[in-house]
Amino acid sequence: MTDAWTDKRSRGVMNLVVHSATRALFLDSVDCSSIKKDGKYIFELVDKCIDDIGADKVVQVVTDNASVNVAAASLMKAKRPSIFWNGCAAHCIDLMLEDIGKLKPVDKTIAQARQVTVFLYAHTRVLALMRDVLGNDLVRSGMTRFSTAYLNLKSLQDNKKELQKLFRSEELDEMGYLKKAKGKKAMKTVQSDPFWKRVDTAVNFFEPMANLLRRMDSDVPAMGFFHGYVMDIIDKRWDNKLKSPLHLAGYFLNPYYYYPNKKSIEGDGQFRAAVITCITRMIDDPMIQEMAIEELKMYKNQTDSFGEDISIRQRRNKNFDPATWWLNHGTCTPNLRTLAMKILSLACSSSACERNWSVFEQVHSKKRNRLLHGKMRDLVFVKCNSRLIQKKANKRRDPIEKEVDDVLDDDDNEFITGIVPTAESEETEVVQAEKSEQVQASQGASTSEAQTNKRTALHRKKRKRSMHSLLNSIKEDPVETSSSSEEDNQAEDDDISD
Repeated sequence: MTDAWTDKRSRGVMNLVVHSATRALFLDSVDCSSIKKDGKYIFELVDKCIDDIGADKVVQVVTDNASVNVAAASLMKAKRPSIFWNGCAAHCIDLMLEDIGKLKPVDKTIAQARQVTVFLYAHTRVLALMRDVLGNDLVRSGMTRFSTAYLNLKSLQDNKKELQKLFRSEELDEMGYLKKAKGKKAMKTVQSDPFWKRVDTAVNFFEPMANLLRRMDSDVPAMGFFHGYVMDIIDKRWDNKLKSPLHLAGYFLNPYYYYPNKKSIEGDGQFRAAVITCITRMIDDPMIQEMAIEELKMYKNQTDSFGEDISIRQRRNKNFDPATWWLNHGTCTPNLRTLAMKILSLACSSSACERNWSVFEQVHSKKRNRLLHGKMRDLVFVKCNSRLIQKKANKRRDPIEKEVDDVLDDDDNEFITGIVPTAESEETEVVQAEKSEQVQASQGASTSEAQTNKRTALHRKKRKRSMHSLLNSIKEDPVETSSSSEEDNQAEDDDISD
């Protein structure tokens, strides 16, 4: 997986991440500021990474759907025909959510929901009362604007009765906020039955795509489930970007979908053709290719280990791991079993690369903006992979939900601020950041001067104390002088060490 990014010093950085059946691993980052990031450069970078890992261990490359990556994919296919180059499924799904959000009824509903949320989070007393009535926070911050829209509407839908009770309460009325313009609009929206009907409709629009995004945007292998989750509403984008042989073969080799829909899948020849394409591209030996194709009959007819009761029982569970199912029950077809496990262990998106940018932001802060790329890369390598290990342990986390300690601290969330980000606002933020850096620099200079004066005064105080002890020791007898001088020297050493 690979993805590009620009840091605070306007340096172009490209991440390289490796994904296996068990976890993702941050591999390397490259400073590409002075290089034109065209298809040839991306191809050479990925090709070098494949050489380091081993071409026999790589099945696919996942990037976003930019034109330069399409050009790099054609170069990769010419040099390494056995390796697939696929577009990021999460990126395509986000574009689909954006298309849904542009529908007039949905866009109007999102705007009204934003007004309600902004009103509730704009006043501390109203927010405290809301938390008492609802028992939790309303806003759930997401990775992208359109998945955030779904999460916000879903939370409103889940707390409909509590919100209506809140706006009818005497406590909220006594605060006086409902008499203002924003309060009147929010109250009118919450008490409107047509609004809640539109919320239900919008959630129904978003929910299939949000569930698909949760599956694709996680680090859990999802190749076997991708095609089965796809709905008719996304055919326009899906046909162009996400109908590769790997996606179709993953659907064919997932027993959860294959056996209940075997007649339609076998009737549509593109699925079996995709499996044969994967066999010919991923297996070099012609004899093994023939054996793997022959073993497809046993998979189709549910013979031998495929027809056992435990095999049938386990494949009916939607939450099962198809790669593990093939490991346990595909022993009668060893060649097809190896191929199926490789395909079904693949990820469908390059989101693991994008999640590293927050680590770069933490390492390359305003106070550490002189870090060279090599040092920064090593720090990110340790921090990012440590976080991936912790993330693997926390499997219950929602992959499309951004972790924020307090939603009020998330200044980029438009559902709290009520401000939709624009290009002009981003330029204003850059100017403000530069001014803050200058102020911090001047404050840092004054702070360092004060610290220097403090150290000088402390040094003078120690010297004065040593002079007093020396004068006192002269008045005493020689025996006492030697002992007292040792004590004074010890005291001086202690003061210096302190």
